[in-house]
Amino acid sequence: MSDSEDDQLRQFLPSGFGKQAVTYDFEGQYDKCRRPEYINLLSQKASKRIGRESNDDDDSDDYDELEELPISHEIILKEHNKTVSALDVDPAGVRVASGSYDYNMDLWDFNGMNLAALHPFRIMEPVESHPIHELQFSRNGEWILVIPSSSQAKIFTRDGEEESEYVRGDMYLRDMNNTDGHVAELTAGAWHPTDDNLFATSSLDSTIRIWDANIKRAQRNVIVVKSRTAKGGKTRVSSIGWSPDGKYIAGATTDGGLAYWSSSGPYNRPVASVQDAHGKESWTSGVVYGTDNSTILTRGGDGTIKLWDTRNFKKPLLSRSGLENAVQETNISFSPNGRYIITGTSSTPDSPVGQLHIIDKSDLSTIAAVTLDASKPSSVVKAQWHSKLGQIVATTSTGAIHVLFSRELSQKGAKVVVEKPPKVRHVDDNITADIDLSAAAITPDMMSGKNRDGSRLTNQQRQKIARKDPLKSRRPDLPLARRMDGEIRVFNFDAEDEEKPEKRRKM
Repeated sequence: MSDSEDDQLRQFLPSGFGKQAVTYDFEGQYDKCRRPEYINLLSQKASKRIGRESNDDDDSDDYDELEELPISHEIILKEHNKTVSALDVDPAGVRVASGSYDYNMDLWDFNGMNLAALHPFRIMEPVESHPIHELQFSRNGEWILVIPSSSQAKIFTRDGEEESEYVRGDMYLRDMNNTDGHVAELTAGAWHPTDDNLFATSSLDSTIRIWDANIKRAQRNVIVVKSRTAKGGKTRVSSIGWSPDGKYIAGATTDGGLAYWSSSGPYNRPVASVQDAHGKESWTSGVVYGTDNSTILTRGGDGTIKLWDTRNFKKPLLSRSGLENAVQETNISFSPNGRYIITGTSSTPDSPVGQLHIIDKSDLSTIAAVTLDASKPSSVVKAQWHSKLGQIVATTSTGAIHVLFSRELSQKGAKVVVEKPPKVRHVDDNITADIDLSAAAITPDMMSGKNRDGSRLTNQQRQKIARKDPLKSRRPDLPLARRMDGEIRVFNFDAEDEEKPEKRRKM
């Protein structure tokens, strides 16, 4: 037998006995996640640097800064169908919580996903038919503070189980100091940075309330924010933020004001305030403290970002305009080292595609403007630079969550997803092996996309159906009621059947 025939035969024989090592193409997976826009940015910076004289270091510095940003690769988590208005990553960098205008809160786990299966492990509706404004993990990562568009905050476990719902105030009391909770829609919320039992909420009822997580019947402290305009009276608090040491809490209002209070009181007046921090009747959507406890960064609905020093609070240290903001949940935050600022811009008729801006804190100039989705008009809403992962997570108005990372600079998180091989399906996993497809019948349920046993229904759809089932919901039989006109109405029927004549009968 010739050598060529031996080689052909050897291809069909096993190279060894026992369990064989399975290799996984990491390079190919990373190539799929590489962002073409990043390569173009690098090439543009490199060409400019070559074209300049050797003694000009400006472009060289820009090129080096671009290489320090974790924006070379990305994975996209797509489950929401409307604007993703709330986002947070737990301190360990394992789980992601997202909330949307579609009323759902989704929980994601990096360790439970791969590139072939990017899906949340839990989907729920914290408050029925209410969008979500804010989500935030507690400092230990065990609890999630949920700020819906209702007047009551909620706390969930990291696994998605509801733990607490906090009281609603008495809307008929004029003095907001005397109510036990908010009486209008919530706008923002945040955990205390050093005390795991405290959190704060803000509302359209002109108050900031500090809560003890263990007490649901009433808040711990109330800050009634008064308008400093000529009209005076109440205003609307749009966003709040704690100082890193927890000694102060700052709040922005829709009349353009900005103020901060001592967290230990007194609460009847702020430590300092600015009347025209941003445009009047604009929604200041972000207030965040710097790590030095004396710097405050604000994101205005008037398209500006401003950097303030609490030691000289009359005017901002730096200001920049031209960053459109049309979404009231658009946030702003610092990078882990405090050198950069990240925020998103909104879609406008002149610029239909919003971008993620990475800004130099020293002069508020943009180092990189990252386009997340150029296929359709979209706005970048939430953005977070995680200190442990070294990754940037950003959301858009199209319902997508973009996780930007670098293969060299980032740790775990999205890299775990990329490097995790897809699940090897066993022959027993093939459901068609034991099913005679020729005997299958097409039913109206199958045509509607729902099986008769409900196996293809989502959790939200199953819960809705179960609530209408008197047996599953354990609803008692409702009594009959006699009306003055002699008509008897049976109350145990669905709301949509109220006008059907067969649901009523005459005496």
